[in-house]
Amino acid sequence: MDRYQFEDAISAYLDNELPLSDRKAFEDFMKANSDAKILVDSIRSNMTSVKSLSQIKTSGSFMSSLHKMIEFEKSRPSKKFVNRPSKTLFGFTPLYAGIMTVLIATFITVGINLWPESNSPVNTLPAYTGNITDAPNPAPENPAIDFEQDAVLAASESDSSDTTLQKKKIFKLGDQVKFVKDQR
Repeated sequence: MDRYQFEDAISAYLDNELPLSDRKAFEDFMKANSDAKILVDSIRSNMTSVKSLSQIKTSGSFMSSLHKMIEFEKSRPSKKFVNRPSKTLFGFTPLYAGIMTVLIATFITVGINLWPESNSPVNTLPAYTGNITDAPNPAPENPAIDFEQDAVLAASESDSSDTTLQKKKIFKLGDQVKFVKDQR
């Protein structure tokens, strides 16, 4: 007898409904497993405590009222379940399938836009292509300055990103606006 057969037979054992051969196998399993004996004892004590509970007194019409309420609940149209064939796409309802499709398309679009255009890896480190034993070339003492580039930078009138300047516009509306408290 295994654990599942033992648990299925507990109620029949306690009610003396097991055949003699099954009862012998049940008791052998109980002797071999102390947890099984504890389980049977706890179920036996629960059964005796339930039997020792006092009877609850109800009115004479309780059972008939209960049966009427049960029949009413059974015949309620709002409680009936209607089995309709489910409309799903790959397990999703149409709403969630649409949302999932939009999310996947967005993910693919963002992934394509973030993917580098060339297949060759970009080397961001400077590479020295000369002979390592040679002396490095000295930097020129007077680097050539591109005067045209400096002239372009100096020609700008003001910094367009400067937010400290507040240019207030003065509106002259004259007689075009009439205020509520204005007496004319």
